[in-house]
Amino acid sequence: TMMYGGFRGDPRVKYFFEFTKEKLEGWKLKMTQFMVGAFGGAVTYEDNKLRLAHYKFNITDYHFDAFVENFFVSCELMESEASAVQDAAEVLGHVRKDITSGCTVRLEVARKRVESAGTDGLYEAVGGEDGLKLFMDKLYEHICVDSRIQHYFSGSKLDALKASQGQYLSVIFGAPITYTGRPLDRVHAVMSISDFEFDCFLEHAQSSLRDVGADSNSIDEAIVIMETARRDVLINRKPHDVRKTQEAASAKTVYERVGGDSGISSFVELMYEKATADVRTKSFFEKNKAK
Repeated sequence: TMMYGGFRGDPRVKYFFEFTKEKLEGWKLKMTQFMVGAFGGAVTYEDNKLRLAHYKFNITDYHFDAFVENFFVSCELMESEASAVQDAAEVLGHVRKDITSGCTVRLEVARKRVESAGTDGLYEAVGGEDGLKLFMDKLYEHICVDSRIQHYFSGSKLDALKASQGQYLSVIFGAPITYTGRPLDRVHAVMSISDFEFDCFLEHAQSSLRDVGADSNSIDEAIVIMETARRDVLINRKPHDVRKTQEAASAKTVYERVGGDSGISSFVELMYEKATADVRTKSFFEKNKAK
């Protein structure tokens, strides 16, 4: 539970844990089952399911390292034995390839296709100039109503932003034109865009490419190319404090700290008793007991 609280507060991996409460509980159960078996307990989740379960996600080594960091911090906060933590980390290291293989394989295939054929094929695959325009229209339909990132896509300059972004994406997709806008790192230097927000944008880019009829290979190629912009877009990314996030996520609420319903009920009774006896406040409470 502590570690999951860390995941959901860590912008590097938060995107992968954006589920309904019911689905999140299912994921927590499966992860618990896997770890129990991997660490020497009863085996109720087969290792061979890991690769298939994670294949469609774009989980990279960067994301996996963030996961491991959260795991270590959770162990520290629970004061786990150091040797046990190291042994557990070694076990987790063995499943890195299973967790990241889907992304690694798909993106490597896409990268080789781009290197061998250039991006011209991608530009045509998404429909050329008309297809890119339709793609941008679909993309903005999605991102402008997504509460996670819509604040970056509003205001009087929205049309200019869309046009500039459309030109940039057209160029990196292989359009025979020149990008005339400012460098990405300068454009985003005044923003504090997180990995989570960038991942949300990529999610909408993927769905918008599907909307305009792009095939899965072309979509993977597009994501490979857009992924190269992450460093410049996140140029002003804030450092993340894993320990602080997990401590906050695992802290008890005020409701829990005062003793729940019974504690609050006792508090209210005592407060009214003192308020009706205090000359400064009793006039506000001089009513019959039932009222």
